[in-house]
Amino acid sequence: MTSCTRAYPYAVCVLAVLWCGGASAQDSSSDQDTQPSQDTQTTGEVSVIKKRETQLKSEALSISDTPDAEPHVDGISGVAGLAAMVSPAYEGSKKTKTSPFPYVDVHGFFNDRMYLSSVRGIGLNLLDLDHFRGGFALNYAGGRTSKDDPHLNGLPDIGGAAQVGGFLTYSLKPVALEARVRRRLGSTAGTQVELGVSAAAAPLPQLHVSVGANLSWADASFQKTFFGVTAAQAAQATALGNPLTAYTPKAGLSTAGVTAVGVYQVSRHWGLIGRLELQDLIGSQPKHSPLTQRTFQPGVAFGAAYQF
Repeated sequence: MTSCTRAYPYAVCVLAVLWCGGASAQDSSSDQDTQPSQDTQTTGEVSVIKKRETQLKSEALSISDTPDAEPHVDGISGVAGLAAMVSPAYEGSKKTKTSPFPYVDVHGFFNDRMYLSSVRGIGLNLLDLDHFRGGFALNYAGGRTSKDDPHLNGLPDIGGAAQVGGFLTYSLKPVALEARVRRRLGSTAGTQVELGVSAAAAPLPQLHVSVGANLSWADASFQKTFFGVTAAQAAQATALGNPLTAYTPKAGLSTAGVTAVGVYQVSRHWGLIGRLELQDLIGSQPKHSPLTQRTFQPGVAFGAAYQF
């Protein structure tokens, strides 16, 4: 993933918060007649706390690099938010851009089998056996325009496209391993395969963090779309004052990186989210592209969200 810019991408990136809060059991009564009802109340309060903490963890993972390792959440949960993102103008650019990022995520449909997300698309969890979870998703994959960076001057724009994908996750708390395949459709078709690992923790009741690492591979079609330059494109770009050489990349490794996400509850419904992503174009194919000005691709996002 790449992340927000990858889709997120990739790349990125994103936010969420959930309805999480604490509740404490009331003091026990010395009256034996009221003890059963108080015990029932205490049990219910602990259940609510556990459920909300699970939702918080779910939202933290949903914006990390292993969203499909989320714990089960009873019922339907929704989040809407807005973040400010700072990310590369395109993969391989040394220029950064700041842009608003609206985020909506609703999951829990059909016993947590289906989700709707502005980042993850429309997904179905078809396999759910003990520590394994697998499924498919339909999403939107972004593109780029020649206006994004002067280094793209003279090159054709790459439009957005539909994207289908599948995933398989193995979770052994607090660690999750995941394999994902994404296929970009249309005239700019291409395939990406990604392996990821993440670990989640809750250093505070109102704070959940997730740290993950990923390694991605791309086929020749994907590499040519985003890192290739044809002879005709090179000639046109050079004529416009942007000297480029023709380049035809092959299939191979694309990126490797780490991502850290934190979700902090500030009230019953509102929360803050922070996301830091450090990606590097480690593959020889994108690294040697005339479009790659810098292989190190950092990104950061911060914002607020409301859970309904």
